[in-house]
Amino acid sequence: MKKYLNLFQNAPVAIAMLDAKTLRLDSANPAMLQLWRREKSVLGRKLTDFLPEIAEQPYHELIYNVIRTGRSYSETGAKFYTNHNGRTETIFVDYSYTPILGKDSKVVSILVVGMDVSERELSRQYMQESDRNLRAMVMSAPVAMAVFSGFDFQLQSVNEKMLDLWSKTSRMGLRELQHVYHNGISFTSEYDQICYSYTPLRDIKGNTTGVVMIGNRKE
Repeated sequence: MKKYLNLFQNAPVAIAMLDAKTLRLDSANPAMLQLWRREKSVLGRKLTDFLPEIAEQPYHELIYNVIRTGRSYSETGAKFYTNHNGRTETIFVDYSYTPILGKDSKVVSILVVGMDVSERELSRQYMQESDRNLRAMVMSAPVAMAVFSGFDFQLQSVNEKMLDLWSKTSRMGLRELQHVYHNGISFTSEYDQICYSYTPLRDIKGNTTGVVMIGNRKE
């Protein structure tokens, strides 16, 4: 039994056990207390007593639904609000509620498992916003421009000026795209009186995610 308790306490994910009748917090590992921004003293208290803000969010009703139906529930990238030191903090979580059945097949406890994925979700939102802004810039750019994403260089957006250049030449610059993507440095080349520049696109961590290609025909 001690072995399993150690696994519970040292698990890399947040784990807690709630009593199905009262939603009393029977156990919670340090990761869950950190996720909730609460101290160990909340053990033995009702969920809404030590985490009152949860009553204003869907999670409270979702737990009761798991108790009523006996069916597990999970969600990824969910937004969770917690009040900590007088401030409201937003956290994004992957979580699950799993019913624990007693001898009479009734739900006696709820196993709560969660993980803070705020960095992942904020990065995703950042990239989505960046993509929207970049697409708008490409379409309104006064020069020929195209954006390729990923290591396989999927064409994400391209304006009419670049399509016009491509209609007059078969040059796509695949080797240049590969060079810029894998080395993370800008590059310029000239072909058939057209100057092409290739610039790496980066995510919030600085990793290369694509390449911006600009073409300019020399007069």
